[in-house]
Amino acid sequence: MTWGNDLVKIRRLLRDPDGNVWTDESLRHLYNDVQKDFQHKTSIVEDFTVQRVPGVYHFAYMHDWEYENLPSTLSAFYQCLSQHDESVVCHRWEPQEITGLASDVSDYGVHWTQPWEAFMGETPGDAIAMRFPDNMRNLKYIAYDEEPIHALTRKRVMSTDPSYLTVSGTPIGYYEIDDVDDSYVLYPRPAASFNDELDGNEGPAWYIEDDTEDATTGTIAVRVGSTGTDNVGVPYDITDTVNNVFIIYDVDPTDVLTAWDEGDFPEFLKKYIRFGVVSRAYQSNTDGQHRVLSQYWKFRYDQGVKSTYRYRRNRRNDRDYRLVNKGGGRTGRQHRHPRLPDTYPAVNP
Repeated sequence: MTWGNDLVKIRRLLRDPDGNVWTDESLRHLYNDVQKDFQHKTSIVEDFTVQRVPGVYHFAYMHDWEYENLPSTLSAFYQCLSQHDESVVCHRWEPQEITGLASDVSDYGVHWTQPWEAFMGETPGDAIAMRFPDNMRNLKYIAYDEEPIHALTRKRVMSTDPSYLTVSGTPIGYYEIDDVDDSYVLYPRPAASFNDELDGNEGPAWYIEDDTEDATTGTIAVRVGSTGTDNVGVPYDITDTVNNVFIIYDVDPTDVLTAWDEGDFPEFLKKYIRFGVVSRAYQSNTDGQHRVLSQYWKFRYDQGVKSTYRYRRNRRNDRDYRLVNKGGGRTGRQHRHPRLPDTYPAVNP
């Protein structure tokens, strides 16, 4: 069901089919707010993804202002190197040279503009960051090569392993770079296994057996004849959980923008979203304000939150089932009262 269909039902509950009191824009904003509130209270919508190691991106950029000029038809971008004031630097000695200090600091290794370059046999000089999914709200499970890995902190890794940037092996954990950037680093750095069997190609090329490659070099390769292409839309990549990162997470609901957007919630939960929208609409300071109706629809919304939370909590619990004949009467415990033996002679009352 699209947002346009939900809007018609919401207006019917508000008794405002012609939009004389509430505009479509205001109801859409309320709908998006209620979606996030419902997900925050229930965590009912989940998703999973498999991320390739190293990460795959359409473009790399250096300065923040370059991001606004990237193609709007693409979506995977990587900010490379390091910023220093209004400059971009590669090695650690360059900021010292810019500020006039003695540039005698040593570097750990090479630097790159695309993450896959760090796996080409050289020792990397920076942490190889990967990005969490854009719509991730809370992380529930993460594994590398089909084995769970644990959450670490950057401070703990730096204090226990001074060579954490250069050490490689099978990852046992991950740490987030900071609180505002949705990036994480696998520790220790894994060894990449590029699946490239096409003759005459340079760099990683990914595909499924018997598929025909449309782009055989570079960083994005897709299947010919698929819906996506290598230069338009979101990136399509063929991945497996082996030697890659598998993530399960709570979803941050996507805002509806047009009448044809469907949202992230299943149909049986959208009615509770509509109840929350109606409650907030009746509570707003408009000609249609009605506190009693607002409380009534809020009560129905809260009941939906409670039942959804209970459903999510109990859906993985073990349940005991008992098979009975149809119309078999009570299946619960029945109390039996003491009685005389069947052989005891009948006694008249």
